[in-house]
Amino acid sequence: MCADCASALARARVRLSALAVAAVMAAVMAACGTSAERPATEAAPPPPPRAELAVHEAWARSADSGAMTSVYFTLTNRATVSDTLQGATSAAAEEVGLHMSMQHGNTMHMASVQSLPVPGEDSVLFAPLGAHVMLTRMTRAYAAGDTIALTLTFASGQSLEVRAGVRQP
Repeated sequence: MCADCASALARARVRLSALAVAAVMAAVMAACGTSAERPATEAAPPPPPRAELAVHEAWARSADSGAMTSVYFTLTNRATVSDTLQGATSAAAEEVGLHMSMQHGNTMHMASVQSLPVPGEDSVLFAPLGAHVMLTRMTRAYAAGDTIALTLTFASGQSLEVRAGVRQP
């Protein structure tokens, strides 16, 4: 191959390499997006409103190991958006569930419930003879002065850590 042909071939390879680099960069920029796709003045949409949940005055009755007890508290939602309490968990008991005590005539009944609504700008009272979190088969004895930790879970995906002080019945 003559010197002129070799030089022309080298220039062609450099141009092809530059074109290949430019093509790869264009593909990467298209995949990652650029600021040209969204003007700098365009803000991301605000997150959807969420319930602002808090627990106050949580307490539980003392219980022997293997026995059951209930946790009571006031659940407050300060936001205008409602949420739904869907469950609770605790290492203090083998089973944890939401329950509601109801009176039918002269007889009190207790039933498990799947969920409890928490309206916006309102509070839900968990109290004896009403809504409560039932802990069944306690993993150890809990006496007055102890604390039981539990986690409440909500339909919105939020969870709330609760520490209930144990009281003597």
